[in-house]
Amino acid sequence: MAKEKKEKIPEELKLTDLPGIGPTTAAKLEEAGYGDLMAIAVMSPSDLSALADLGESAARKAILAARKMLKLEFEDATEYLKKREQVYKITTGSKNLDALLGGGVETGAITEAAGAFGCGKTQLGHCLAINVQLPREQGGAEGKAVYIDTESTFRPERIKQIALARGLDPEKTLKNIFVARAFNADHQILLVDKITELIKNGEPIKLIVVDSLMAHFRAEFAGRGMLADRQQKINKHLHNLMRLAEAHNIAIYITNQVMANPAIMFGDPTTPIGGHIVAHGCLTADSLIQLADGRILPIAEIKKNEKLLCQNLKLQKSTEAICDNTFINPSIDKIYEIETNNIINSSPLHKFFVLDGFKIKEVEARNLKEGNYIAQLKKIEIQEKEKEQKLPSIEQKKLVKISSEGKKAVKKKLIEKEIIKKEICEKIGIKPRQFRRILNQGYPTTLKTIQSLQKTLGLQLLQYTVPFTTYKHKNLIMPETLTPELSQIFGYFLGNGNFEAHSLRFRDERYEVISTYNLLFNKIFGVNGKISKIKGKNCFNLDINSVEITNLFKKVIPNIFDYISLSPEKHIVAFIKGFVDAEGYVSKNRARITIAQKNKQILRYMQLFLLRFGIRSFIRYNVGKRKKNVLEIRNRDVAKYLAIGFTAQDKQEMLKKWFEYYKNTYTKEIIPIERKQVWQFIKDAGLFPSKVIRPRPTSYKYITRKELEKIISILIKQKLDRQLKQKLDFLINLSNSNICFEKIRKITIKENKEPLFDLSVPTTENYIANGFLVHNSTYRLYLRKGKKESRIAKMIDSPNLPESETIFFITPRGIEDGGEK
Repeated sequence: MAKEKKEKIPEELKLTDLPGIGPTTAAKLEEAGYGDLMAIAVMSPSDLSALADLGESAARKAILAARKMLKLEFEDATEYLKKREQVYKITTGSKNLDALLGGGVETGAITEAAGAFGCGKTQLGHCLAINVQLPREQGGAEGKAVYIDTESTFRPERIKQIALARGLDPEKTLKNIFVARAFNADHQILLVDKITELIKNGEPIKLIVVDSLMAHFRAEFAGRGMLADRQQKINKHLHNLMRLAEAHNIAIYITNQVMANPAIMFGDPTTPIGGHIVAHGCLTADSLIQLADGRILPIAEIKKNEKLLCQNLKLQKSTEAICDNTFINPSIDKIYEIETNNIINSSPLHKFFVLDGFKIKEVEARNLKEGNYIAQLKKIEIQEKEKEQKLPSIEQKKLVKISSEGKKAVKKKLIEKEIIKKEICEKIGIKPRQFRRILNQGYPTTLKTIQSLQKTLGLQLLQYTVPFTTYKHKNLIMPETLTPELSQIFGYFLGNGNFEAHSLRFRDERYEVISTYNLLFNKIFGVNGKISKIKGKNCFNLDINSVEITNLFKKVIPNIFDYISLSPEKHIVAFIKGFVDAEGYVSKNRARITIAQKNKQILRYMQLFLLRFGIRSFIRYNVGKRKKNVLEIRNRDVAKYLAIGFTAQDKQEMLKKWFEYYKNTYTKEIIPIERKQVWQFIKDAGLFPSKVIRPRPTSYKYITRKELEKIISILIKQKLDRQLKQKLDFLINLSNSNICFEKIRKITIKENKEPLFDLSVPTTENYIANGFLVHNSTYRLYLRKGKKESRIAKMIDSPNLPESETIFFITPRGIEDGGEK
């Protein structure tokens, strides 16, 4: 092994380093599962306050301190690239397998190998434990390995055999591998915590092998009733491993068992154990991600350490989690366009969430079918407090006139300094003709010109000036923060406005609407626009002739969605109202609001803004001859829109009509749990199912929300055993959840040539994209036996590598490309 270099290890931050958290409070938090600063950094003040018996102010200080200590801040892509340059690739010993892995097993990431008994998972772990010790030029990382053995598979004799075959010192090789036998799941988790102590003591750990990940979890958490607890514990275990990998640039190699999947008719009918906690897929670059602070960003713009809005699947409530990594996959040639009321494009392997009886499970896009129901957000709930956004400052052109005394003083100074008019004009930046008008004819000029003249001549000219206004140059009121009224104008501009050279122009067929917006301009800026009837057309123009207001709009409009999404709800309501005032139409024949717009992305943002108020909407692209894009609010959601409303009186009256109609109308909401499963559940609870829900023909596959609420109200009074109580708790959480399950109307498989993106969110393993609840990311390698003692490795899941496979062999020298020589 090359000469060891001891790394400087950063001092471990503890909970007790936070203000207001002493040893007793820290112990209480650790007992509740919040044992590190990251867990505190992503909590809400109210949650921490309740959990730690702190005042909300003290809780807020602790959270802010945790975020500051962890440096949860942005970094530009060049910095991120520099960090990627520190990543090592540890060779497997096989060039074929290294190529499959993009050069070897990567540090700073988790690589999972799944496969049946005898496929070579453990052999690969042994080889990596040796290879990590090699010099970097030979495919090593000049470090040591930690081997967590959960199934008594580690063999020091095998390490010696491989070391001798490669001409390495076997004793020294063994000394550089720290081995621990894990006797149960809790011990396995504890051993990961102990690795930090090794690193603190100066050991250059560059590889952690966990062989295997799931053995203890599978044995100790048996049965479906314990699935949620098991997945939560695995989640935490993997999160701790990932944190070690990132903090110390360590490669994590985990092995996993496989289980039979009878649904697979061809190929290898096995799937890795552990479910969605260790899987990966990708989305198209324009997928809109909901952040915890309210912002909405395309996935391609998401940076590491962004705080995302996610879902606690056990409690079925919204929560927040940090994105700890972003991935780009340039090699996926097909995407699945999945259409419910929303639309999302994903790789075939990206996972979505569905209801499977009394649990939520993940399903890959390629296995979804039209008619399935998948998880989406019914309402987007932002937990962080929004605040009014500061607007960019705009320089105002103020006019003044010079008094007679001032003119005399200027002329006198020019003579004294022997400065000719052409020279002074060049210095203050105006034409001689304009200068002559200012001095001789009493023309006004800008305050900026007077200040330049004052500086050039050394005169106190401001005392000789008086303010001057014209219709064009008024003393404007320029708002410093975004108000609801201004938000409404911005929404209206997005739908009906245009930039002219030095002014804004709006067009509307309703005089009452355009005059309302003229009044809003007067209220906010203190200016009146000009309303004119367009010749030969049944519509009106509103012109706002102001360079300053135009400049403000030019600065804000490109970032308008950030300004609005970070603002309080009343601002978002006003913005939606303004936009729908411009583009919206209320049908007289059916409950439907239609909003047409050429720009698809604007409608997609509006769809997510509407979800802030629980208003569902549908988007259709390229409709009709003009190929317009249309957002529609339908049925009961039209009644919900009354809380936002219209400026046009006729549209508002029609909206009220539909509100009254739906106030007395029942709308069926499907809950995709099969009736036969619910029927059996009621029966198991000791009740007659027909007394609880009405018997239906087999065509009624699922229950409705009304039936769900009735089941809960009756069964909550019953004495139930633990398993039935768990099912009832699931139904209660589902009933109160902000998740809904939307029917897939259409799935289209398309060719793809663009890179796809994914995020890693260790705490929750999910995030919100286009309103869908979707899965997140890691590396997964599937191993199996081949012909003539060969092994086949298939890359089935990776954030940045294509799906592919290769052949390798296990020999006395370890992992190689050819068989034994």
